[in-house]
Amino acid sequence: MTRKLGMASRPRRFLKRGLAVVALAAAAGVVGAVPPLASADRVYHSQHLALAPLGNAPLRSGFVENIKANGPTVYAHEIYVLNGALPGSTYTVTRNFYFQDSDCGGDLVFHSDVAVLATNAAGNARRDVLVRPSEVAGLQGVHGVIWTVTNSTGEVVYQTDCTAVTLD
Repeated sequence: MTRKLGMASRPRRFLKRGLAVVALAAAAGVVGAVPPLASADRVYHSQHLALAPLGNAPLRSGFVENIKANGPTVYAHEIYVLNGALPGSTYTVTRNFYFQDSDCGGDLVFHSDVAVLATNAAGNARRDVLVRPSEVAGLQGVHGVIWTVTNSTGEVVYQTDCTAVTLD
């Protein structure tokens, strides 16, 4: 048996629907008013840089993903990946920095070891590193960077091409 809604129940139904719409709008307004913790950088965009094997070092594929978050606690996020490298091995990722030399043609100004990768039985490894704003303070400008990967004997076995990185 269906019950017909009388005139008295219609205002309650419309009132409930109206309150739901107001609540959703208010929630959307509150969410929209919260500032994001980090936003994409407008000057330097994320880069996917292939790692190339040097000599006869085994590697199916590998890369460095350089993501510029430009946030108050995370300035950048770097991801290092090896696929098909030597199984059960330890590698060190180094960031080679050419200060205000975007084509890496001059002298290497400094380098820093940023991650250690340990490959599994298939020769795969991944590591994420967060760069804090304090680590790049005072280094504003366009610089050349080459990421290298060394094996346990210190030999460079993989590297990226030079890329221009803008620090702002």
